[in-house]
Amino acid sequence: MTDTSRRDDRSEAVKETSFITAAIRAMENDRADPYVVDPYAALLVTPRSKTMADEALAAGGTIGSVIVRARFGDIALARAIDEGIAQVVCLAAGGDTRAWRLGLPSHVRFFEVDLPGQLEAKEKLLAPVEDRLTCRRVCLGEDLRQETWPRRLVASGYDPGSPAVWIIEGLLPYLRLDHFTGLIANVTKMSSRGSILLIDAPHADFYRDPANERFLTFMKSRGSAFQLGLEDFGGFLREHGWQAEAYTLRELSAGACGWLPSPPGRLCPPHDHHWVARAHLA
Repeated sequence: MTDTSRRDDRSEAVKETSFITAAIRAMENDRADPYVVDPYAALLVTPRSKTMADEALAAGGTIGSVIVRARFGDIALARAIDEGIAQVVCLAAGGDTRAWRLGLPSHVRFFEVDLPGQLEAKEKLLAPVEDRLTCRRVCLGEDLRQETWPRRLVASGYDPGSPAVWIIEGLLPYLRLDHFTGLIANVTKMSSRGSILLIDAPHADFYRDPANERFLTFMKSRGSAFQLGLEDFGGFLREHGWQAEAYTLRELSAGACGWLPSPPGRLCPPHDHHWVARAHLA
């Protein structure tokens, strides 16, 4: 198999994980006590994504990072828009449904960027709630490891001279450190003062914890191996120009973030070593 074929296989496997997370959000939404409400996630649940989600959970995967980052991002995004930011860029947007479910103002431009074909598949599944889009949504099929997406984003109407909210959820585990560093560098170059970055990543302890070995082996076997883990996520973001508040799930459960309702213990098990962060460009 050529290097290009292997890269394409990995891309397809990573694309599939976005609908796995939608299946997890749908399960959470169906609870009597949901931590995050996403009534449209169920529309993205196909027989394949439901089977894959069940397999991932059976292999030791957890739902906490998916659910907590969703609630964290919902609140932070709403606050940023209330403060006047009018453009949002969701990178690796996959199964994200915020443009549909948050009732965003009509003047907000919501850019979604993901691998070619991913967003079209989502649009077909969400066609029954197309009328729930209240903001101006713009889609871009791009591989974020390439250097073409910033130029195409600007051509699609993004204004680098105005503050933006950047959302990067669920992507970092699948990136090498150099790809992540390049991605953050591009985001920084594309951001003006006052921009907000909402982002999550595994803690390095995720890979050291024996409880996660089976899950990591499972993800590798299906072509979407976890690669990236960080000891100090806030410090990493600060080194790249962003003033960050970063929390582990355990810290959030203990009430460390004053503006986020503390997630319940069921979403923050001891072996789910994961960072969630909000950063701004001063």
